[in-house]
Amino acid sequence: MATDLFSTDGVALWQVRLNASPRFAEAAAEWTGSLLLVEGSEAAAGSRQTWVRVGGGRCLEARTAVPGDADRADFVLTASPHTWGALVAAQTTPARAAMTGRLRLTKGELFALIPHARGGAAKQGGPGVAAPTRRRG
Repeated sequence: MATDLFSTDGVALWQVRLNASPRFAEAAAEWTGSLLLVEGSEAAAGSRQTWVRVGGGRCLEARTAVPGDADRADFVLTASPHTWGALVAAQTTPARAAMTGRLRLTKGELFALIPHARGGAAKQGGPGVAAPTRRRG
């Protein structure tokens, strides 16, 4: 069963899984920054949002977003509930979802985020979460 990145329990579970993942630790070792994950088409009032702060290969903070987080975030990523579910279930990768327009970077510089794409992919592979797979098509 996929983790709901936008529920209080789901966010807490996701943080535990990230911090237990050697893949995430390695991929995000040099990454320090913050992301706002938005369910929907934009960071509008009423959209479900998750705040994530990463540093030194660990997820330092993951919680339901509060007002002002969009302004503080280094990056804001938006996607539909279906796309977030596919990302967590490793049915797609962040790069593939971005290239097909299903995952959008609405704040932050793409070139600053690219070096961390492996960390984003590794976020899917914590204990109890399927590892990323390649799909044809």
